[in-house]
Amino acid sequence: MEPGLRIARRLSLTLSLILGGCAALPPGMLSTAPLQFQHGKLVDAPEGLPAAAHVVGVPFFPDDSHYCGPASLASALVFSGVQIAPQQLIAQVFTPGLEGSLQFDLLGAARRAGRIPIVLPFRLGVLFAQVAAGYPAVVLQKVGFGARDWHYAVLVEYDLPADRVTLRSSTARDLQLSIEQFDRSWAAGGRWAFITIQPGQFPPDIAEPRYLHAVAPLEGVAPETAHAAYEAALRHWPASWIAMMGLGNLAYARKDYPRAAIHFAQAARLQPQDGDPMNNLAQALLAAGDWKAAQGAIDVALRLGKPHPEVYRSTAAQIAKARAAALSESAAP
Repeated sequence: MEPGLRIARRLSLTLSLILGGCAALPPGMLSTAPLQFQHGKLVDAPEGLPAAAHVVGVPFFPDDSHYCGPASLASALVFSGVQIAPQQLIAQVFTPGLEGSLQFDLLGAARRAGRIPIVLPFRLGVLFAQVAAGYPAVVLQKVGFGARDWHYAVLVEYDLPADRVTLRSSTARDLQLSIEQFDRSWAAGGRWAFITIQPGQFPPDIAEPRYLHAVAPLEGVAPETAHAAYEAALRHWPASWIAMMGLGNLAYARKDYPRAAIHFAQAARLQPQDGDPMNNLAQALLAAGDWKAAQGAIDVALRLGKPHPEVYRSTAAQIAKARAAALSESAAP
């Protein structure tokens, strides 16, 4: 689950650094972490980070109402090749009773659009690295002194020597803030930001677990995108047993049990000390009607015993039930 349940909301202007506000944050979610841009320098900058970068061609959807969430998400999606307008996203991401957009709704809408939303590590340097790699980032900021003065915007540029960032924000196409101003406003919301990518794109400083964690929810809402992303992940990380498990899950969901069994068996070879691949292999074999092979697979999972022994015992019980039914049927006159 992504950190927090933050809400986008339209608010009156309380600081000159931004033209409008439209987000809220529940109590207790404020960050007390030190600033990551201090004394004119970026703290913990990624190796090779350019001094400045600008993502060209990011569309701008002005908004002066409650809809900074749909506007910011549309900007990121259109840039990534999805033909969509903020108005088409309102029903998906805007909660009228809250007058705003929840974070997980933005991520869910991105998935339904066939894109992979990746919530970034909470580091300013990593955020800037995405811009340098050509990915605009949707960011959450605090824009005023009130308890609910929060806002979504899209980061499109940073310039370390000039001490400047540029955002698509509210009614400002190119809102410029000092890096310290931006860092303070972003840190106040826990440094929450995400990018939207296509399968086959691998942003900088995004490790395999974070990438696959972002892909997994697509299995249920955009299986074709998930399939392409898992296959790309295996080309990028050939030993990625989690990606192989994902392919098995997708095959199982479409009732292609023999294909699912192949993927789970490959995952088991890649991760022989983990019982989950063998458990899933047993389930696929059972669904394919081969309870004897399923019994062999679940015996291995039970012997390994981790990380989900209770699941393995449940699968073993299912296999035992199928075995009893098969033996009873064969014994009938």
